[in-house]
Amino acid sequence: MAIVQISRIQHRRGVADNLPQLAVGELGLAVDTRRIYIGNGGTDAPKIENIELLTASSDLLDSADTYTYKGAAAGYNATTGVSAASPVTRTMQQKYDDHASVKDFGAKGDGTTDDTAAINRALFQLFSRATNTEVRRALFFPAGTYIVTDVIKIPAFAKLVGDGHNSSIIKGTNAARDAVAMTSDSIQQIDGSVGSGGATVPGNVYMDGMTFFASVDTVDAFVINQAQNVTIQNCRFQGFNSAIPGAVGNSQASVKLESSATRETEHVNFVGCVFTLSNFLVVADNDMSSITFSGCEFSNAFKGAKIGEGRSGSAPSVDGPRGVKITNSLFDNIHDRGIHGYFGPGLTSAFNTFKDVANAGLGVGNASTHVIEYAQLGQHSIGDDFERTDGDVTSSTRRVKHQGFAVGDAAVEAGSYSRRFGTSGTITNNQTNSNGLGVSFSSNSGDEHAVEIDYTITRSSQKRQGVLRITQDGTAQVIDDDFSENNGTTGVTFSLTNSSNITTLLYTSTNTGTSGTMQYSIRTIS
Repeated sequence: MAIVQISRIQHRRGVADNLPQLAVGELGLAVDTRRIYIGNGGTDAPKIENIELLTASSDLLDSADTYTYKGAAAGYNATTGVSAASPVTRTMQQKYDDHASVKDFGAKGDGTTDDTAAINRALFQLFSRATNTEVRRALFFPAGTYIVTDVIKIPAFAKLVGDGHNSSIIKGTNAARDAVAMTSDSIQQIDGSVGSGGATVPGNVYMDGMTFFASVDTVDAFVINQAQNVTIQNCRFQGFNSAIPGAVGNSQASVKLESSATRETEHVNFVGCVFTLSNFLVVADNDMSSITFSGCEFSNAFKGAKIGEGRSGSAPSVDGPRGVKITNSLFDNIHDRGIHGYFGPGLTSAFNTFKDVANAGLGVGNASTHVIEYAQLGQHSIGDDFERTDGDVTSSTRRVKHQGFAVGDAAVEAGSYSRRFGTSGTITNNQTNSNGLGVSFSSNSGDEHAVEIDYTITRSSQKRQGVLRITQDGTAQVIDDDFSENNGTTGVTFSLTNSSNITTLLYTSTNTGTSGTMQYSIRTIS
């Protein structure tokens, strides 16, 4: 028989927020969310409610509200509530939202996809869109290479964590950009726009276990600009070079620290980081204070740390970086100076190791310039270890050159007091006014006007122990030699000469047919 009509069965329907309590077994459709419910309204039911029937439109994570942390071990479960019978339950959505991955925002990390927009979106959504601290959480970068073609803007309160600097790599590929990544304000403004429009200025940033790789020339790996309270540990900052550069055509750096006229960068700490394969590894020339590097590695570059170039001043009205400290770190495979301090009160190198540094890329034994060079008072080398031998130390290739002239190899400096240990030289037989020891001092006003040299001379069986006291200024130099000898005279006398404000120690030796050795330690009070 032919079917004339099929009756249509109607169920409850409406928007989700207005869906009424359904009768037992009655179906209801939320037309806005496309989710289906069935009524559980009987008096004998454990709970009167509408029960969702799972469909493709269901939010499974939000529906799963029975997650409880177990912490199971040795047959025991953790008690998460006030008792084992009343555990704390959460939805799976809440559980997963405890952590945020950059891949949750669309980043691929596959080494080919442009992840710039996804990374900046994640940073904005987690740290900039609201002032509520509950929004902020660590942004995780799973192992992978994240290609970026524009600046990654790291706002205030950002926390970035990777799988290790050999695994989580942000690689900048656009030569038209200033940096791979840069600190920004709360609405991701950078450079001269930082802080405008009432935005929160950069600061309170933490990073761990990542690499920032500038794969093209002229692009800095990382720039910290006008930021305060920044901690970076176990990160790698890599430039575009494939080997040690013998010359530089630009100021490309692994890390640059910058300030503005109104806001200084302050309290920045690098711990266990690697700076490598850039023209300059660290550049800090603007006004800033309290910048520290601890347990870091500086390698494969034209120059290591360049501090305070073009700045000047005197405390308390200083202009430039103040209190830059580099400690317990390694410098290796650096063409030019490991640390070059142009200006910067409190610039200190302490307990660092300098291996193949300032050898023009030719290796140890080919000294080309000073390992450390300081240009002013208040810059210190304390307990540093140098691979450079005494034989490679000359007036132009010191371990430490201080205050614009070669004064020797500073091991300890404190304030205006400086002491250099363990230096030796040859007293050549039958010389007149020889400068072969390579000991010189500045006679400029305010520099090294008071010098003491503790020394011993061994020449055949003759020995001398004494103290040379040198007093000098721009117009006159005086030397006093207080000594005692054993087994006869060593036949050595000392004098001074001055040229272009540099006072040089000279010696004259008698003709005994035998040269000698002089070991000495220099003390200066500037």
